[in-house]
Amino acid sequence: MADTPEKNGAGRVRRVTGKRKPAEEAPLQESGGPGGLQTLLSAGGIHHADITVFLRQLIMLLESGTPILKSLRTLARRGKRAGVRDLVVDIAAFVENGSPLWAAFERHPRHFDAVFVSLIKASEASGTLTTVLRRLVDYRTARELLRKRVRSAMIYPVLLVVACLAAMLVISSFVVPVFADFFSRAGLEVPGPTRFLIAASEVARVAWWVPIAALLVLLFAYKLWYVRNPLRRLTADRLKLGIPLIGPIIHKNALVEMTRTLGLLLRSGLSMMASLDLTRNAIHNRAVAESLQAMRNSVERGGGLEEPMRQSAVIPDEVTDMIATGEESGRVDAVAEQIADIYEEEVSIAVAGLGEALQPVFTLVIGLAVLILFVALFLPMIGMIDQLGAS
Repeated sequence: MADTPEKNGAGRVRRVTGKRKPAEEAPLQESGGPGGLQTLLSAGGIHHADITVFLRQLIMLLESGTPILKSLRTLARRGKRAGVRDLVVDIAAFVENGSPLWAAFERHPRHFDAVFVSLIKASEASGTLTTVLRRLVDYRTARELLRKRVRSAMIYPVLLVVACLAAMLVISSFVVPVFADFFSRAGLEVPGPTRFLIAASEVARVAWWVPIAALLVLLFAYKLWYVRNPLRRLTADRLKLGIPLIGPIIHKNALVEMTRTLGLLLRSGLSMMASLDLTRNAIHNRAVAESLQAMRNSVERGGGLEEPMRQSAVIPDEVTDMIATGEESGRVDAVAEQIADIYEEEVSIAVAGLGEALQPVFTLVIGLAVLILFVALFLPMIGMIDQLGAS
């Protein structure tokens, strides 16, 4: 048989001679080094939802009795998005070379964090892979849903501020110049507030980009200041919890993240020490992570969870009471997941009420701004009317 070109899973063309193997048995080509594959994955644009869909499909195949390697090959062939397909091909190739599944996932920390890898490793050892995969899918879905709700809560006030600034810019660029020209041609005496408004309008028209550039510089400087120093990041995360209206949402979301992760790890068979370590590293808010470190240190010394939780300024007393009860009964995992459910519902309620709480505030601010503009623009005409009346 003549040589025929064939594409492998990564999209490269190779030559095949003789009889071709069936597609499900064709050996998968492992990506050479981190540079090549990571570039492909980044270009493919893998999203959180893509990974969740992949895991759901993997669960279905495994529960139907399909071996792991064959399941991965099947998903690699079916993949429609290039990035996901390349990811699955690399995982399958690594498993085909004799590595465990958790090690293949560990090669992609951008998509599979330490919590995920540790649970897969434990489940492979205990023979509960599909059960743990299903828990992980539920965990990922719940976290993503909550993240979207919190993100929407943060976006709403930002959009209102942007809308207000845009309205002010339009008025300064188009409305105020018309009045300024009228005052100049009519020879009217312009009072101080109106002169200030006209001068501000001129600055806004010429240098409108300056506030935007300053904001971007401040954001960039904050990121550098925030990320590079752990102590400053801890301080910033503590301050976030005290922001009016938004702070309680951030706080409760961090508590959901903490208890949901801790409950999942304990229920999947990991030790308390390992679970606290992984949960601490998975938490985004460093103030809550610091409390987890204190809990971990207490367990390492042979103590319990209650004392360090009582001393924490970011863990509410009701959470401490419930965890202490769970610790006494040996059911910390179930209690932690129950706490996560309670606070997740509270976050949803708080997010829904945020818009209602902010609406009157922004209405008042916009109303005052319009009133100031109206008074400043019509003061010269009021003066003109007074002069005409006096004459």
